[in-house]
Amino acid sequence: MLASVASMIDQFNMSNIRLMIEAGCQVHVACNFAEGNTCDSRRIQQLKGTLQKLGVVQHQWDCPRGFQSLRRCMRAYIQLWKLTGRYHFAWIHCHSPVGGVLARAAAHQRKTAVIYTAHGFHFFKGAPLKNWLLYYPVEKLLSYWTDVLVTVNREDYQFAKRNMGAGRIYFIPGIGIDIKKFQKQTEETVHTACGQAEETAYSACGQAEETVHTAYGQAGEAVRIKYRIPKHAVLLLSVGELSRRKNHQAVIEALAELGRTDLYYLICGQGGLKEELAQQAHRLGIADRVILPGFQQDVADMYRSADLFVFPSLQEGMPVALMEAMAAGLPCVVSDIRGNRDLIDEQGGKKFVVSKTGQLKEGIMYFLEHPKERALYGQHNQEVVTGYSIEVVQKRMRIIYAGMGKYY
Repeated sequence: MLASVASMIDQFNMSNIRLMIEAGCQVHVACNFAEGNTCDSRRIQQLKGTLQKLGVVQHQWDCPRGFQSLRRCMRAYIQLWKLTGRYHFAWIHCHSPVGGVLARAAAHQRKTAVIYTAHGFHFFKGAPLKNWLLYYPVEKLLSYWTDVLVTVNREDYQFAKRNMGAGRIYFIPGIGIDIKKFQKQTEETVHTACGQAEETAYSACGQAEETVHTAYGQAGEAVRIKYRIPKHAVLLLSVGELSRRKNHQAVIEALAELGRTDLYYLICGQGGLKEELAQQAHRLGIADRVILPGFQQDVADMYRSADLFVFPSLQEGMPVALMEAMAAGLPCVVSDIRGNRDLIDEQGGKKFVVSKTGQLKEGIMYFLEHPKERALYGQHNQEVVTGYSIEVVQKRMRIIYAGMGKYY
């Protein structure tokens, strides 16, 4: 299992590793444990401990996340060449653009079978021309060195079927999520939040001021207490890396323009843009209502604390955070991009064109002005996301891994 960074293994591939072990494989993992990760060092240490307990052999691979440094890419390729020479791997499963390029190049030279999971091609409808000029020719060439290509959204799957030369091409609906982990804490609370108990539905929707906070459960309320968010405030939540691609700054701007003092915004994630986002909120006079707690291990509690999930990304493959929010029964306001379109329909939320921030503001306003609708949209999302559960994804991945048996 190869990826540019360890967080890709942690967030997207632990289930796959367990499936390989279940199939009787000895598994090696090569990735960059030291830098470039979207989670903190404590989480990386926990990942190492988990891999060790599973009997997975770990290799530090100094793979960069981008192609900016050709010297670093060449050094990573040499490391991989030596590693694949030291062990006789039956096949390789690789991820991430840089990791996928280097792994398939080495595998081709070693005549080793390879699976490549594309977590969202960098060329897509609406992508910059430079992405098409740089990434498409490379992926097109390397597809002929790919035994199995796994795509995670329908747009990429259809494109790959028409234009790529991989031996076999599959669509897998993301990485699969543990739906139960993100549901409300008790059955009674779920029914209340989803509007299934008529007497208390108004409480979950925020119309009975005395009891509105009970809809969040104890864990969700603890989050509000920790970050000093008033019980009856409307809480927007985003989960994702603090980077330009995630576009959190657009939500902060919308929040300021709405001028609602009862509206708070919680952004869970780690990245280099944290200080800039904090400064933006301060400049707009809403620093007390924009909370940046960093990477959170108990992210399920964050979903339980929220009223509305906002996902303004500029680019996605199949967004895990959005699926988690759906499982938590949250209505969603999302950018109208690949991946998001797979998940959110008109009954699950509001979509906005990335370049039209007014539409983002309108989407948020709709759920502020129609609190009763939040539960209905959230309930619909819970029904839709069952098709993206870990059980569904594992069933399909077992078939793919079983097909690799011919290589050993």
